[in-house]
Amino acid sequence: MPSDWRPTDEQIAEASRNSLAVLSGGYVERDGVLEFPGKRPGPGWHIHGWLERWLWLLVEGLPVRRRLRKRRWLQVSTGSTCHSRPPDDWGPGYFCWLIVILKLWPWLNGDAGLHNVAQVSHALDDHACTRTVQRWLRKLGARALEIQQAIRSALIERCEPRPVEHLFPGGLSPPESLARRRWREPDSVTTLHRALTMLFVGVIELDLPTAVLLAEARGR
Repeated sequence: MPSDWRPTDEQIAEASRNSLAVLSGGYVERDGVLEFPGKRPGPGWHIHGWLERWLWLLVEGLPVRRRLRKRRWLQVSTGSTCHSRPPDDWGPGYFCWLIVILKLWPWLNGDAGLHNVAQVSHALDDHACTRTVQRWLRKLGARALEIQQAIRSALIERCEPRPVEHLFPGGLSPPESLARRRWREPDSVTTLHRALTMLFVGVIELDLPTAVLLAEARGR
């Protein structure tokens, strides 16, 4: 492998064809609805119905909007409630984690600004407006170091007993285009770019679906 090797858009798109729900990931499909039973939070918590929403997923490379139910729980002693969140559920947004990082990557990794960036897959061209992607960058940038460490830990576990560094013989220096552009938080953006580079290089070299390694990192 060349020391300056970086994943191509075609390689990333191929590794990222399906969201976690398509690969099971703890979901159960019932009457066309995806259900995530999750795990009981602890003693004293009881099943309390479902929390329902819609979520955009990737199915064989195409965005598909699916109905999702997440298990709700009730703590009888306090009246508190919570729900089980799937590993690829992106908080209050309507897109799974896989789509979020696929929309961010070409902006961080390319020369063009957000309004002119070419997507990894043309299927994503009309999904998530620029303001939404900017909000995603702010939210993920604030946790960039945590995300990088989680991805690295997931890769270390997958690579053992070999050191994870064998995946990145040329290092993880960001492209010059990233440094030339003006970012509100340049250090966070650089860290996030490094984290996503680790993710994509890792899944391609280890022949894994991107959604699986993302879920393993999320679990950390």
